[in-house]
Amino acid sequence: MPLFINAQDVAIGQWKDYLSYNSASYICEAEEKIYCVASDGLFYVNKEDMTINRMSKITGLSDFGIKQVAYSETLGVTAITYENCNIDLIKNNQIVNISDIKRKEIAGFKTINNITIDSGTAYLSSSFGLVLVDLEKEEIKDTYKIGENGNFVSINDCYIDDTCIFVGTTDGAYFADKNSNTLFDFNSWTKHPSFSTEVSEIIVNSWGMLFNNQYPYVKVRNSNGYYLEIGGIISIYQNGNLISEIIADSNFSKIQDAWVDKDDIVWVADSVNGLLKFTNFEYTDSYTPSGPVRNEIYSIEYLENKLYQCHGGHKNFGTNALINDGVSIKLKYDEWINYDRYKLGNARDILEVAVNNGAEYYSSWYHGIPKMKNGELVIKYDYDNTNGILDTAYYSNNRIRISDIKFDSEGNMWALSSEVNHPLVVKTKDDNWHSYSINQNQVGLFFDDLLIDSYNQKWGIMSRGAGIFVYNDNNTIGNPNDDQYKILSMNIGNGNLPSLQTYCFAEDLEGEIWVGTDNGIAVFYDPGAVFSGYNFDAQQILITEGDYGQYLLSEERVKCITIDGANRKWVGTEKSGVFLLSEDGTEEIHHFTKENSPLFDNNIIDIAINNENGEVFIGTEKGLLSYRSDATVGVATQNSTKVFPNPVKETYNGPIAISGLVTDANIKITDISGNLVFETFANGGQAIWNGKNKNGERSSTGVYLVFSTDLYGEQKMVSKILFIH
Repeated sequence: MPLFINAQDVAIGQWKDYLSYNSASYICEAEEKIYCVASDGLFYVNKEDMTINRMSKITGLSDFGIKQVAYSETLGVTAITYENCNIDLIKNNQIVNISDIKRKEIAGFKTINNITIDSGTAYLSSSFGLVLVDLEKEEIKDTYKIGENGNFVSINDCYIDDTCIFVGTTDGAYFADKNSNTLFDFNSWTKHPSFSTEVSEIIVNSWGMLFNNQYPYVKVRNSNGYYLEIGGIISIYQNGNLISEIIADSNFSKIQDAWVDKDDIVWVADSVNGLLKFTNFEYTDSYTPSGPVRNEIYSIEYLENKLYQCHGGHKNFGTNALINDGVSIKLKYDEWINYDRYKLGNARDILEVAVNNGAEYYSSWYHGIPKMKNGELVIKYDYDNTNGILDTAYYSNNRIRISDIKFDSEGNMWALSSEVNHPLVVKTKDDNWHSYSINQNQVGLFFDDLLIDSYNQKWGIMSRGAGIFVYNDNNTIGNPNDDQYKILSMNIGNGNLPSLQTYCFAEDLEGEIWVGTDNGIAVFYDPGAVFSGYNFDAQQILITEGDYGQYLLSEERVKCITIDGANRKWVGTEKSGVFLLSEDGTEEIHHFTKENSPLFDNNIIDIAINNENGEVFIGTEKGLLSYRSDATVGVATQNSTKVFPNPVKETYNGPIAISGLVTDANIKITDISGNLVFETFANGGQAIWNGKNKNGERSSTGVYLVFSTDLYGEQKMVSKILFIH
């Protein structure tokens, strides 16, 4: 599989990662590259042009959760190990996967602790022995089990000199003749008499061999003639003399690794600030890819041309996670900023965000609702400044647990507050506060998502298997006398939910409410009838699976549902990745898993869509990435359209996107003489042409005309494409 740099923008059908790279932990030098392991991911700095290059499953790596990286100067091969014991080799700009250890069933704990490369062999220090990988033949050639009397121990580190192999284990240090033919026999290994307790590292400095068991908080490295002791500070020795010390300051604070390259530049891996560069032992710059502050996701939203990744959390809506990192916000050109707890007025565990005219409102599972604008805190709404409307939890005098916030079409802000008597809260556009009861015991009364439908009804997920509530204030805020509410359940006539364990809902472009449960999906096709006295029950979608019928995703726990510009449903599940379903849910268009796509994990936390360009942001348990879809939201009035790419060069074979169309427009492409070449309908506001004619052949060089019209023939537009065969 070819290796390529992650581009700024991706074509339709392509992927892009938005991982955090702040928590750097490991550094490796390979010719003109400095590799850095960070937040389970990998990137490198190309020293020739100082560019930063991301590496992930999207760029061809085989897995997620990188632990170590090492380089063989003899063969020019880079070896990568993963937390699940998978192995990748980068050879001649190709990625070779060795999955033997990952697939092998091994009793007990299975992990690779370190890589040591000697000539063309990688020695993997692991919990189950010393594994030898032949880098030239691309295969595992042996495993040495080490331990006295056959009591095999975990190996933490390995060092190889001209004659011996030394290993540091949980039972002290062992060594053996490097050239012995019986290293597979534990009797060939001798325990070092001076080191009988656990040895974490082995290093050779100017004074000889050091088995690092007495300084567990100090890491030692030997790099390009320098000896480094890495702890709270970095002590750098050369020829036995201390020549410099790098002390943590405002630029970095939690040192994890360091390396002096062949040009005497010091590179530092810091668990807070990423990869740092020091020239002449002085800090000069940071080389860390832009991204969120952390990979953990509670929710994502794409609002007013910004992507919001909220990092908060809790334990099953009970105990707070006490996460201080707040929210990461993606701006234009992949620039990211972060609002932490202190920026947000001391609000922790940020779960959701709502945006109205540039003002951002955040739901905190601990401290109410902070309002931000232009990067500054405007106010934090709490008990004191809302006349007690934002009430505290029944057992606490300061804990205000807001699970979600939404704005209605009039600009009123609605929120859900847990463990209080009046959980549905509204701040009107003229800054008056009101709250409403749904007649439930406040003890154990927890909420998740909030939805305001086209009828201005408020839908709320009641967590811990309590179902869904629907509230209708009849557009008379502050006058509860005509209000109505229902608690929907599994009972016929009262919701007919497939399960009370509900996790998400979404209103589609036809006004239908799609609900995700631990027994699949149910749809309220007539949500306006909830309070009518007539049937409004949810229905499950029957699909055909082989010779049998079954309900849509009935074996799945559906965690999120998001609607794209073509009214298709993007569905995230807990164990089976992402499904893209047709408008009515009966057709599976895509099914992405970590096995068949670059997805980092099959547990999908949330999905958000940029409906202007069709980019679908997918939040997994292990981080954020995106997929460029072929659907956008259609425009109401047909103005100019955009064709990308244009011109279509002879080297391009991907999809050609025609965007800026009215919803579901009819598209006809003709040559300059008026001969029909291709015809299709838009997915929402975007149509796709594969560059081929009706015979399935690549079109000839020339100018092609694009005629678009709406379903009624009223909205029309003509565009041109220059096509090069």
